[in-house]
Amino acid sequence: MIANIICDLETRYHCRLERLTGGYTNFTYLMAGTDPPLVAKVTNLSNEDTVNEVGAMKLLRGGCNTPAVHEVSELDRMRIIVMDGMQGVNAQSILDAGDWARAEQIYRSMGMLLASQIHSRPYIQQGQGVRLSNRYALNPMIRKLEFVPDSLVTHSIRILSAEDGREQPWVLTHGDYGVHNLLCEADDSLHVLDWEWAEWGSPLNDVAWVCWFTKLHYPGQARMLNAAFIRGYLSNTPQTFSPLQLKAASIYKVCNVLRRLQIAPKEVQLEWVRRLEWTLSEDFSDLCGMM
Repeated sequence: MIANIICDLETRYHCRLERLTGGYTNFTYLMAGTDPPLVAKVTNLSNEDTVNEVGAMKLLRGGCNTPAVHEVSELDRMRIIVMDGMQGVNAQSILDAGDWARAEQIYRSMGMLLASQIHSRPYIQQGQGVRLSNRYALNPMIRKLEFVPDSLVTHSIRILSAEDGREQPWVLTHGDYGVHNLLCEADDSLHVLDWEWAEWGSPLNDVAWVCWFTKLHYPGQARMLNAAFIRGYLSNTPQTFSPLQLKAASIYKVCNVLRRLQIAPKEVQLEWVRRLEWTLSEDFSDLCGMM
């Protein structure tokens, strides 16, 4: 199946496909030899996330340092998306290498890019090929997750419900924004990848997700990195938010991951239940002190 797709692309584009990792999901290939450089992402036709990703990238039309879509086709029950190839290394590798001075600068740039080039696009009552937030339908969904303890479900719904009336006006959100989905060039310019979880929703969902990810995976450097991110973000928007709003946005994101794990392996479910419990107990007040 994949072999047929590779053969078709190599024949039509006169290139050689090389598998990519580091910032890319699914079966993603560099189409070596094309000019300009192109990348092909191959996914199952049943994967609605890639339809959503195409909608987001077409809406952006190559803006905000994200790839432009050149072709969307189908072969052997698979969807093939041909898009711009972007230069750089996965930004998370810079954190993992312990280059904290550079990481701090990247986080500041991440915040500026998110505010000025992504969240600057307001929702105007038309999806334009991008899904809408399920924020107000989420509570009954998470009640049905049998692998999540009732106490955590109740606590999550209590916080989400308390913040229902304070949600920010909807904008375009990336949905999984963070260093793991950014390519960083030598001059620290950034390219945004993997728009599969993009949606029209509260800008705090992206802001909280970056801070949540950093607190979880890099606790020793989280305060420094998140401060740089938030200051960069607020330098381009008059946004304000409270600790409870950030916690509610983080719970929203984690619960949507849990919703996707109903048929996942038990160990994966348990890990994300642990992350929900951690989120519910985490203090987000330090982030608001950075404003």
